[in-house]
Amino acid sequence: MTTRIVELRRGILKKNDELAAGLRARYGAAGVLVLNLVSSPGTGKTQFLERTLRELKARGARVAALVGDLETDNDARRLAASGAPVRQINTHGICHLEAEMVSKHLEGWELGNLDYLFIENVGNLVCPSSYDLGERVRVVLLSVTEGEDKPLKYPTMFNSADAAVITKMDLAVPCGFDRDLALRNIQEIRPGMRVFETSAKTGAGMEEWLDYLAAQRGGRGPTELVAAPAQVSEEKQNPSAEAPNTKNEPSFRPHSGERVENHELDRASAALKPSHEQATPRFATPREAKEFLIEWIDSEARRVGAPLSEVERKMLYSSKKGWTLPDIADVQDAFERYHDPAEYEENMGKLIRGIRVSARNGAKEEYEAWTEAVRVLSREDHYLLELIAAAGGVRQPRGGRLGFWVAAVVFCGALVAIALWMNR
Repeated sequence: MTTRIVELRRGILKKNDELAAGLRARYGAAGVLVLNLVSSPGTGKTQFLERTLRELKARGARVAALVGDLETDNDARRLAASGAPVRQINTHGICHLEAEMVSKHLEGWELGNLDYLFIENVGNLVCPSSYDLGERVRVVLLSVTEGEDKPLKYPTMFNSADAAVITKMDLAVPCGFDRDLALRNIQEIRPGMRVFETSAKTGAGMEEWLDYLAAQRGGRGPTELVAAPAQVSEEKQNPSAEAPNTKNEPSFRPHSGERVENHELDRASAALKPSHEQATPRFATPREAKEFLIEWIDSEARRVGAPLSEVERKMLYSSKKGWTLPDIADVQDAFERYHDPAEYEENMGKLIRGIRVSARNGAKEEYEAWTEAVRVLSREDHYLLELIAAAGGVRQPRGGRLGFWVAAVVFCGALVAIALWMNR
């Protein structure tokens, strides 16, 4: 019975990922920016989204929203007051939205007539983290009334998000909200993530939030959304942003899919690769090297139309002794329950081989960057190194090769000496 349940769960997630990939392709072809808003119940997500819709419409943007709830259409009616097209999705007891639900409720809408599509997920910080809806940006919200430790309690959700919004800042003082502690907790779980401090009631922070949306929608290409190697050492200057993520844009995650605003595959493919036009990067730590390699593998997966799920991407961080994610135990547990390790490693091998071929045939700096990152990561024990080695991506160190040939020469010399001695 247990085996059957595991296979069923695995099948459900795989089906969802396939449907999400199809949605992502539709969104990209239509040129609409899709955002998935996730939070606990009572965070003020609906009020925040209502104000966002109103102000975007005032700027002349074409917006729409899908709203997920277990029952009722209360939130949809509230959002519709903004003047934007809104549809309610009732899950009838399911604690998250799924790609199939989203797809069905998009029927009849011409996505090409939209600039932004917001998906307000069911109020839950657990289940939605595992379900890709094809969005390009996932935004996690927490309110000052919930406490500063929310990111520490729900690391999977915060780690999978591209941006965080703190709501109800007008209540921060009465609630005794420790702003600095909240920001530190967010950065501990998701270093470098952009955080917006807002109040839908007073409008505080909304201008910065809207500018961020405009930047995402207005042509900032995928290369800018991926941490370029030359920026890695610069990030180290900020201890709270040790991971090589850009400050203003989301680094890529499995479920957010292709950050492509250009509809030509060749141009998009080129843009999805980390930029190596500057000098070959020097990684100060294995962590920096690992982040760089995973970003590249993640981008390659999107380039070939097979974006990684959150669990698949996070598994690349596995390590027995080296740096890894704070929630890696949960990730490994989910992986064991829902994924086929042999199939996963085969797919990773294909991606890694594709990267190596592309890097060798591309600019010299690209190949050197990949090689340097692997070299630095080799200082520690990492699962990613095993995948690279299995794909033929780890070269034997020169010292090792030299030792082999020296040993071979000595061995052959010994054989010759023995033969000569026996013939005397």
